[in-house]
Amino acid sequence: MSRCFRELIAILQLPTLNHWQTTVLAILGFTVGMVLHLRWHPLRRHWSDAWDLMRLRSALILWTAGAMLLASVTGEASLAYALGQLTDWREVIVPLARDAAAHLAVLPHALIPPWPFACLVPLALLFLTVRIWRWPYRYGERRPGPEQKIALLGATLIGFSWLALEIASLRHMLPEGAESLKLGARYLFTALAGAGMQVWIARFVIAWEKPQDTETDGDAVAALEHTFARWQSVAALAAFDLLWMIWRFWQISTPASIGGWFWIELLLIFAALPLAVAAVPGHFFHQGAVALRILLRALLPLLALAITALAFQILAHYTSAMAHALSADSSLWRMIVLPLDALVLAMLDCWLLLAALLIMLRHGFPRSPSA
Repeated sequence: MSRCFRELIAILQLPTLNHWQTTVLAILGFTVGMVLHLRWHPLRRHWSDAWDLMRLRSALILWTAGAMLLASVTGEASLAYALGQLTDWREVIVPLARDAAAHLAVLPHALIPPWPFACLVPLALLFLTVRIWRWPYRYGERRPGPEQKIALLGATLIGFSWLALEIASLRHMLPEGAESLKLGARYLFTALAGAGMQVWIARFVIAWEKPQDTETDGDAVAALEHTFARWQSVAALAAFDLLWMIWRFWQISTPASIGGWFWIELLLIFAALPLAVAAVPGHFFHQGAVALRILLRALLPLLALAITALAFQILAHYTSAMAHALSADSSLWRMIVLPLDALVLAMLDCWLLLAALLIMLRHGFPRSPSA
């Protein structure tokens, strides 16, 4: 009897699959599971609305994917996994979950990797400075004081000086002091770029959720104007971003520390801060209090979103790491995998962030946020 059972098992045994076939089957299984899961998800309306917004504003996906490609070229990509690690789920599941949780924590604060887009910040500062000097009441109820104008002018000059250092470092090695100044300014303007882009994205979603006119093609420009109007709060948000970026740099350089999980919790607690800056005028500390109230009101829906999002991110990170590992020895395959991987991850990131912003807008405010 046992012999017949062993023969039956041998007949039904599946053939050994290679890594490419396993990856394709994993993607198919992930897709089917995602569709079935979202079909009965309690937040399916928000998922659907976020998908519609992403589909109608596909330029956001292209910008995000392009920034991911640039980040991978400039050395800001995530850590790679060896093929041997990826074949053992028990070994790779913990670092995958940690990386996915860290990615989700950063998402509300930096959807688009801000470097090297930070090189455009001095131009944006120059544009803002000129417009504030010419039309002061367009970006506030009161005329900016002399100290504010001087601060903007000084930031613009510092920005162009930093750009000069960046260009000079491409030609020859800078002295140690100049190199330190360059790296410090790079962190500063990267934080400013990240804060500005997140406030712009939040204003973009607000314009889609609560349109004020029928000219939907001008949502991006209107969102940019609102972001410029909140330039002081954006600067304060950039200071907050600079703190967690420095903390992250320290945590990566000291892997044995426990600061990574506290860093994730800090970013999740202030996940609504860019939205509060975008939706609520006033002082930055008042906006921080509003962000905490938004989080409390929308806590349960956000937790439901986070559970699904974490599973999506773990599977997406695993598939991405497997594709990178399989194409590591072929330059042709890498040329195919890199843009495709960036596009897929950008679509997932945009979808998750837009869904989170819609949930916070609909559940976090007692009434519609003022435009």
